[in-house]
Amino acid sequence: MHIKFWGVRGSTPTPQLENMRYGGNTSCVEVRVNGSVYVFDCGTGFRNLGKALSSEFAGKPIHAHVFISHFHWDHIQGIPFFGPLYESKDNYFFFHSSNRSRGLQRAIE
Repeated sequence: MHIKFWGVRGSTPTPQLENMRYGGNTSCVEVRVNGSVYVFDCGTGFRNLGKALSSEFAGKPIHAHVFISHFHWDHIQGIPFFGPLYESKDNYFFFHSSNRSRGLQRAIE
């Protein structure tokens, strides 16, 4: 198992110099297990994860499961900037949510 934190901040990104050691992006965690990619939350760190995946897979299809814990802005604001969503029709992302009161699509809209 490999875990990488792409963002750990809450509410708003904080890219100031004093935050460089731990980063300034909002919530996004990548977990790799037996070659499968799992992503937990899509804060601003989701953008840099997308760049890294595009580089790593270099034109090969990217498949991943993406779990959104809840729909506060700091957990979803990276979605529009996640390049692999737009780069290839062969990329496939399974989005999951724990929110039972409304569907994922409705919450994102």
